[in-house]
Amino acid sequence: MHTHERRRLPISTRHAFALAFDLAVRRDAVHSLLVPFLLRAPWSLALILLPPADEGAATGQVLALTSLALLGDFVTLLVVSAMLRLRARSVFNTPRGAHPAPVGDCYARGIRRIPWLFVTELARNVILAIAASLIVLPTAFVRFHPETALWDLMRNLALVGIAFLLALPSLSVVYRLGVATEAAVLDGRDLAGAFQASFRVMSGHLERWFELVLFSAAMVLVPALLVAVLSLAFPTLAGTPGVTILWLVVVAVGPIIQYAWAFFYLRLVEIEQPIMEPIVEPGPLYATGSPADEPAPGTMPRQEDWPGAATTRPEGLPGPDPREV
Repeated sequence: MHTHERRRLPISTRHAFALAFDLAVRRDAVHSLLVPFLLRAPWSLALILLPPADEGAATGQVLALTSLALLGDFVTLLVVSAMLRLRARSVFNTPRGAHPAPVGDCYARGIRRIPWLFVTELARNVILAIAASLIVLPTAFVRFHPETALWDLMRNLALVGIAFLLALPSLSVVYRLGVATEAAVLDGRDLAGAFQASFRVMSGHLERWFELVLFSAAMVLVPALLVAVLSLAFPTLAGTPGVTILWLVVVAVGPIIQYAWAFFYLRLVEIEQPIMEPIVEPGPLYATGSPADEPAPGTMPRQEDWPGAATTRPEGLPGPDPREV
């Protein structure tokens, strides 16, 4: 009897980052690392070097410049991230020597996806903020007074339990929406379609999503730790110089993280349909003979192939030899 087995294809976070490093460093370092860095660095430097809005008499002017720098950096980030996602798709599942799509074409198609990318990013961030507030809100009522220590302990444990119960659905929503922006850009979906696609392809991949978040955080935390150590060794780097160096490093490694998420989503889409593999049950032992030994349909088997037929005539039997007839 033949049945079918549903088998889910594997997905690897390390493979996603390996593809990201290969594209960003080996294949296309100029348009993957250098150009995005040059596009974002001026806005980032302006945000760092501008004085706080509450200093001096030119508060309105500083506030206007800060707002302009924030807007410019955000728009640049949207354009660059859309271009990087499309550039990743152009080399997905291609030979190592294949070149990415023309950068101008990637920018043009990415700019056309900016409206839905902005709406999807905004809606997802609002949902993430609500989910985080649901987790933190019960803990805001935690209190402890010596005169009511026992009652406060029971009350605080109940609040922590409520926060834990709210954390489970909140975490589910957060990770299921993890690739909504990738769906908006790479598949040309609107807000509803991007959310539906992200919910569908992320089902059952909580561990891989968590690994991807940890890898992405490590790409930022490791440079931050190095800058902190250098600031301790060289006090002149403390303060604004250290923050500037750290932010520029974050901007520099951002495309690699973006590539990794894009390759992760493309792999999710690729394995969305599990493989249907036939399962063949073993036949009986008497049916293990070679098909070549069986007679063709409509023909009589040879006499020597009959069961019990002797290939030689035993000596001493009366009558003629059948082979001589």
